[in-house]
Amino acid sequence: MTRIIFEEKYYPAVKERVYRTRLSNGLTVSLLPKKEFNEVYGSVTVRFGSIDTLVKNVDNVVKRYPAGIAHFLEHKLFEREDSSDIMGAFTLLGADSNAFTSFTKTNYLFSATDYLLENLDLLEELVTTAYFTEDSILREQDIIQQEREMYQDDSDSCLFFLTLANLYPGTPLAIDIVGSEESIFQINTDNLQENFTRFYNPVNMSLFLVGNFDVEQIKDYFKRKTIQDVSFEEITREKIVLQDVKRTDSVRMEVSSPKLAIGIRGKQEIFEENCYRYHILLKILFAMMFGWTSNRFQNLYESGKIDASLSLEVEVTDRFHFVMLTMDTKEPVSLSHQFRKAICNFTKDSDITEEHLDIIKREMYGEFFSSLNSLEFIATQYDVFDKGETIFDLPKILQEITLEDVIEAGHHLIDDGDIVDFTIFPI
Repeated sequence: MTRIIFEEKYYPAVKERVYRTRLSNGLTVSLLPKKEFNEVYGSVTVRFGSIDTLVKNVDNVVKRYPAGIAHFLEHKLFEREDSSDIMGAFTLLGADSNAFTSFTKTNYLFSATDYLLENLDLLEELVTTAYFTEDSILREQDIIQQEREMYQDDSDSCLFFLTLANLYPGTPLAIDIVGSEESIFQINTDNLQENFTRFYNPVNMSLFLVGNFDVEQIKDYFKRKTIQDVSFEEITREKIVLQDVKRTDSVRMEVSSPKLAIGIRGKQEIFEENCYRYHILLKILFAMMFGWTSNRFQNLYESGKIDASLSLEVEVTDRFHFVMLTMDTKEPVSLSHQFRKAICNFTKDSDITEEHLDIIKREMYGEFFSSLNSLEFIATQYDVFDKGETIFDLPKILQEITLEDVIEAGHHLIDDGDIVDFTIFPI
């Protein structure tokens, strides 16, 4: 049997114990038993997302791949050599399966109440085998084009990605995760195989199990496996090269009311171990200024200038970070001017106070503990690659955060950052 040692980490604030190891082939495995649940979620995360289209080969030559190839590969891995669907195999075991691609990762998940080891075998098959034929790729191109057109008809999706394109012009972030009409048809058997070989490597993947399972049974499962030793050569990521933003833009669509987005792009580097804490700080700052507990929101809501559609998106990685506010409003020009002015002068904002900070922290604390009732939330939000803090550190982080920390994070993002707005007007 293979000798495997799991390290234990206890999170006293949430009373959770995570068992973690790195196998000799490079795969990171994390286990979180929760006996109070009936089911188990299994998740494999691959560090390969929509922005990974520039790849440096062994000769240090950078090769460009079609946009949307990570998402395309996610679709294709469910197809077996005999054209059967692995998703159907999960269903035969009574399990639900799914997958999604983000800017930086691809996730494959299952949830089950029985046949855990068999489902783990299926999950392993899903991310370690690939079969591509020209006919199947042509069929998939048509399917993904239909998916892309569906997103284009969604005004909220368009608002987000059009704003992002103006924040990050000329970069992979400027293109939808599914790709463009042109790039989807540039995907072929060769570039799919090249990306599968490069990114679907155990050293670039992780497995996370959470739910009602026996830890010793899972440890034995891995000990019985034949695992090939490899050298841990991490993949070098190409940096996002920032270009000048397009500060204001608009389109017309079939919407009942104008939709406004305001995006802020940070320029300063964030180290991976600091990303989660910085993410929390930015969420707090913008919740204090524009969230439902702020005077600004209450006044605008009562006057009918905004409604409950106001939402906040915060993305923080060591390669890029941004904040985006989106809303429905009948006064997009006026509101854009007001919000942008407030952001630039955030240190003078009347809502940024010690008292308001305590309210926001308590609200986030309550929402966090409520979300722990969802295994799906834990499975998709716990970052097993994380070199710093994780979601289970949130209570400790909230307890430690001061108003000075929030203001410092604001300076880090805003002082030399770029702000854009984008409006969708009714036709």
